[in-house]
Amino acid sequence: MKTLASTLSSLLLLATAACGGNPGEVPTSSLDTTRQELPCETCEPGGGGGGGEDDDTPPIIVHGYEINLPLLNPNKMPPGWCTMDIGYGEGHVFRCADWGRGTMDWGGGNAVFHVNSGGSWYSSTEFYNGRIFVEVPKADGFVPIAQTLGFYTHPQNVPGLVRGSIEMLALKPNPSEVILAVQVNQSGVWTDVATSRLTITNIRQMHELQALVYPNQEVRFEVRAKARPEAYSEYFLWKVRMFGAQCYPDFSNGTGCL
Repeated sequence: MKTLASTLSSLLLLATAACGGNPGEVPTSSLDTTRQELPCETCEPGGGGGGGEDDDTPPIIVHGYEINLPLLNPNKMPPGWCTMDIGYGEGHVFRCADWGRGTMDWGGGNAVFHVNSGGSWYSSTEFYNGRIFVEVPKADGFVPIAQTLGFYTHPQNVPGLVRGSIEMLALKPNPSEVILAVQVNQSGVWTDVATSRLTITNIRQMHELQALVYPNQEVRFEVRAKARPEAYSEYFLWKVRMFGAQCYPDFSNGTGCL
């Protein structure tokens, strides 16, 4: 079988292919989630039963929900964050207390770190003005800037693929380095099961990663940016998503997983 940790095509394509299931189980009207069950297009025939061409074992199935952090939704700001409308469906995203830097934390392990109020906006069009401005503090090494967390399970209790993606660009320095990681919680310690080290520029792009995850365990998608000891590193974010998690947060009420 080919390696399961690889860069994928856009999750926007996945979001259009939701499976059946019982829609009554999930109050999706208050969430940015999509239930899906799709075949693994990047797996060799035989998907886990030996990988040979003559193996008739069905391919690995991707099963679960897409967690999509509502970065630019003024109705789903995390505690301590406010918005100020300026008209035409646009406005500032800022810390309610002091307009300074802070963490946008929706709870349950879903957060964006080092957010600068001064350059963060929401927009109904999103592409032009909406963005979350992240300033990584002076340091040496890679610093987490975003993460989303869920729980992988499967009706047939079999392994499956979890996919993480981020849409971003680098302001300073340009180009910059970013590490994407899919992690599992092993006895209270988050351990990488797949990583991808990327060079990003000031061109807005989607970057993605997938990994094989065994059932009934917590899984997290984490994004780490290269920090500099001499100056802040700056990024714009638009999307932070993870697909394949069955447990996801209630962004409207902040009550953990539904």
